[in-house]
Amino acid sequence: MALTRRTEASSGNKDFAPIENLEEREYEGRLVYVADLGMQQQEYKGEVKDPRQQISLGVEIVGETVTVDDKEVPRMLWTKPFNIFSNLTEKGNELKYYSVFQPDAVPETIPDWDAQLGKPCSVRVVHHVSGDNVYDNIGALLAIPAKYQDGVPPATIDPAIGDADDPNNPVTKSLWGLPKYVYDKRIGAGGSDPV
Repeated sequence: MALTRRTEASSGNKDFAPIENLEEREYEGRLVYVADLGMQQQEYKGEVKDPRQQISLGVEIVGETVTVDDKEVPRMLWTKPFNIFSNLTEKGNELKYYSVFQPDAVPETIPDWDAQLGKPCSVRVVHHVSGDNVYDNIGALLAIPAKYQDGVPPATIDPAIGDADDPNNPVTKSLWGLPKYVYDKRIGAGGSDPV
């Protein structure tokens, strides 16, 4: 399923047991999810701007697991949500992220996120402290030179593209943290009502 680029607007939290943090360093990862977070209201310095579609990338940290509900599952982290436009542009972060997986990407082209699913990258993990909690965040995604990519173990999560209009989409069902918060704030089909 391809990522639907939107031009107009078209769940509850779960309590988890504490998760042991990764060390702050670089890890090998593979792109497994591209989450469509829908159209988001934009504001800059108090001025309301036109809504923009946002996405977030889900990267499996290969070889690392976490225990959730007494079940060991692959460790996956999300990028901060970012705006996307009708094609790649130097104005946003999509070109920066897309270039990690497609080094010859250029502005004014339409990215093919489907073709990037499963590709390896290096993930710089950083900690974010909020109150008494410490969260693992993606500090940066970095390209792995082509001659070393075959040495990165495969992902164990089935790669997929999200669909903000389908709550049963496997990517949408896997959202948590900041991407889930942003997804829940998306603009409804009426153009201004939250969904």
